[in-house]
Amino acid sequence: MDLDISRIVKETSSIVLIELVSHDGSALPLYQAGAHIELKLPNGLLRQYSLCRLPTTGMSYEIAVLKDPHSRGGSELLHKMQVGDRLQASYPQNHFLLKNPRKTAILLGAGIGITPLIPMAQMLSKTGVDFALHYSAKSPASAAFYDQLKTSVFADKVHWHFSNSNSRLDIESLLRGFTSHPDLYICGPSQYIEEVMNCAKVMGWPEEKLHREFFTGTKSPLMDQVPREMFQVKIASSGQMIDVPPGVSITEALEMNGIDIPISCEEGWCGTCMTRVIDGVPDHRDTFLSPQEHARNSLIMPCCSGSRSDCLVLDL
Repeated sequence: MDLDISRIVKETSSIVLIELVSHDGSALPLYQAGAHIELKLPNGLLRQYSLCRLPTTGMSYEIAVLKDPHSRGGSELLHKMQVGDRLQASYPQNHFLLKNPRKTAILLGAGIGITPLIPMAQMLSKTGVDFALHYSAKSPASAAFYDQLKTSVFADKVHWHFSNSNSRLDIESLLRGFTSHPDLYICGPSQYIEEVMNCAKVMGWPEEKLHREFFTGTKSPLMDQVPREMFQVKIASSGQMIDVPPGVSITEALEMNGIDIPISCEEGWCGTCMTRVIDGVPDHRDTFLSPQEHARNSLIMPCCSGSRSDCLVLDL
């Protein structure tokens, strides 16, 4: 889709809200809570951003972009763009779907991780189901959509947790207060998500009740084991053998040999490059696949993962 920037709002000192409309003025595809779009930036980078409100008129999308101090060129460029600038985008995709908008849910967001949770809160509020939104940030000034959430129709469902005022979320106390195990939807930095996930598992939450979306890459437990410094990838369709030297990702090695596969985040959290493994043992370094999928070793995120065997046979 060709999209134009129609509005830019400075939400905080480091977060901007960007409204996008179709270049030709047509209606945009609808989507469900938790969806994201992938933007192709003028410098060629691909970046994914959650859509941070439910469709209203169907004529615009809204995303929130945090200016990352360690930006590799994506967020920094978007913070420099102006109204009228054009971007290309994918159709909305959803790997973080609200499982059942008519069942009790607990939404847990930290920092920019609040973005996919706002449409979920809007949907849950519409259905009238009981829910809670816990938003963790450093301070009110650093919390995106602070004023909007304070005046929303579900403002009484929003619980604020600010680390700078000693009101940090006590995850263990919160989860201990539930006699049942409602669905948990978690989004934010990897450390925050891991803390919530680990605490919930200790308290008996079933895996299918835990839903998360990462906004940054994190290390898989397998990274504590020494992977192969150099290995080979075999292309199943042709039998071609490709060397993957130290410091080079599988996708980079494939590209150097004329084999391109779709990539986006390059950190293993978006799922774009997911590839089937026919033989060999991957060294999983992604956060997209579940622990059970890691254990099966039938899929790999080649943008970031390596190998624990001398050769990986990929379904390419």
